[in-house]
Amino acid sequence: MSNAHAPRDAARQPLFELAIDEIAVKLLDHLVDRRAGTRLRDDLADLGNALSPHELSALYQFLDATTTDDGRAQIAGVAPMWSQLLNGTGATFSRETLFDGSTLFRSEVAAPVRPALVCFTSRQNGMFMPNCRFLELLGKYPVDVVINATQSGTFGLWNLQDSGSFAGSLRQLKAALAERGIVPRAYAGASAGCGPAVYAATLDPGTSAVLFGLRFFVPGRNIPLSEAGPAFEPICDCWPGPLPRTYNIFGALQGVDVENNSRLQRLLPEAKSYPMPNDDKHSPMVTLTARRKMRGVIDLLVRVAAGDTVDFSMVVQ
Repeated sequence: MSNAHAPRDAARQPLFELAIDEIAVKLLDHLVDRRAGTRLRDDLADLGNALSPHELSALYQFLDATTTDDGRAQIAGVAPMWSQLLNGTGATFSRETLFDGSTLFRSEVAAPVRPALVCFTSRQNGMFMPNCRFLELLGKYPVDVVINATQSGTFGLWNLQDSGSFAGSLRQLKAALAERGIVPRAYAGASAGCGPAVYAATLDPGTSAVLFGLRFFVPGRNIPLSEAGPAFEPICDCWPGPLPRTYNIFGALQGVDVENNSRLQRLLPEAKSYPMPNDDKHSPMVTLTARRKMRGVIDLLVRVAAGDTVDFSMVVQ
């Protein structure tokens, strides 16, 4: 199976493809070699984006039972979710790699109807937080989640060599989901993943896009659209189809994000903007968490995935 989140060292087999006890052995080697602290931090960060909360909790519990106090301190020092996931999590998802960089997490919460949310990450391959944390927040809902890594893989910086286009890759993704009985109703993006999210919703009539800290980047190039000009803009006045319901959450004092929201308003005049007062951070998740608003936003995000029209204003203020 191909790599869902490209490893930092391409010569190594991705850790998330191994069994939990095999991953633990690799990490324990890092703990023995104190010079491998950077490798330990990088591996745990990659695993936090690639594994489900339940898998990461099992890994942490295995490590806790097999390492020393010094080893536990090392892990806790580089893994911010160590203590939280060490105590277990009720969020259970099965994990399946669909394509290079695209991973399906299927909720194990029983429900007759199961919404689906397709996410495009920031260039750090997370949703402004480790994906396992994002999934944990979604864990009580019967929602299936697709995580598309924006830095690497099929949608990586829109390097779409297999299908030749973003639309082609989206068709492949939707076909793979349809084979599993999954029909997405919403796309979400973080930072550089917001462009793919809103374009996916545009190409998939009847769906919505929820954006966190929108940053437009040129498809296939690691440069902002503002430096490339309008010729690269996939959405224009000549677009023949309906435009998607779009929600953009960003810091009101974050100048670059305010500029990108203005561009969004020119492209999609009916897009809903939710600037968070007194916030200059690029990551809305940091502010929402600090203000104890994150769970309220997740509630509304799930409703969007179910096809509802919502209003984020009361939550983000």
